[in-house]
Amino acid sequence: MNSIIASRSAMLWRASAQRALVNTSRRTVTSSAVTKIAAPTNFVKTWYEVFGKSTATYASWLVILFLVGEATTCSTRDALWEMMNSGHTFKSTDWSKFDQFDDDDDDDDDDDDDE
Repeated sequence: MNSIIASRSAMLWRASAQRALVNTSRRTVTSSAVTKIAAPTNFVKTWYEVFGKSTATYASWLVILFLVGEATTCSTRDALWEMMNSGHTFKSTDWSKFDQFDDDDDDDDDDDDDE
């Protein structure tokens, strides 16, 4: 009987020692994580003051950034298109190489129709 009590007390002691070890390690991880989060940098504080203080301000900045990004992307894409297709687009074609037609003949025909 004494051996059963001794083995149970040994098992309880081991289990409590393991729980104490796990709880100690959890406290260490938690306290170090809280310490890192609790001290924000000046950058985060400045960002919050400028952008994140209200939802309307944050949404306005997002809309402005989307519009600027879209304009930048569009102009960059157009510039690359013009560069890659130089001489093949309407704007870059040298129209002086083509014959110029006179429209005087059309005016004479209009006068004949009036009679």
